This record gives sequence, structure tokens and C-alpha cells, in this order.
Amino acid sequence: MAFNDWWRSQPPSFRDSVSRSAARACFRAGYTAGKHASERRFVFRAGRMRITVWATGAMEARRKAETEADFRAAKNGWPKPKARWQLQEVK
Repeated sequence: MAFNDWWRSQPPSFRDSVSRSAARACFRAGYTAGKHASERRFVFRAGRMRITVWATGAMEARRKAETEADFRAAKNGWPKPKARWQLQEVK
């Protein structure tokens, strides 16, 4: 809905020069980044999972990633590791 409103407000020259799908991808990225303006994006690998979280610092990001890993494991019926999740930050 927000994208459609924004797209219609653009001048015809812009709409002719940019494909709708490319504009939507850029709009989503900008919208997400603006929504988390005071936070940074962290990406972790935990086993086969790739976990993306938004946090103000690395410690908070690890805590959120562990919580997300626990949630996904429970949802899929996987056991949680006894030695906690080995999170590797993806650069």
C-alpha cells in the first residue's frame, strides 16, 4: 500500500526509467532501514540457519539471535544444543 502511494507520486519520467520491481526492492530496503534508524543490522550463522537481527550493539544482537535460533529450533522440532548456539557473525 505504501509503495503504491509512493510509486504513483513519482513523476512519469522516473517511472519510465526504473522498473517497478527494482523500485519496490529499493523502497523496501529504505523503509526497513528507516524503521530501524537507531539500530544496526547483524547477520549470524547458527548451524544451517542464517539469522538476521536489528540491534544497537553486538551483545544485544547475539542475545536476539540466540532467542531466534531457539524459536526456530522449537518450531521445527530440533533439539537445542547443550553448549548453546555457536553463532558466527557473517560480514
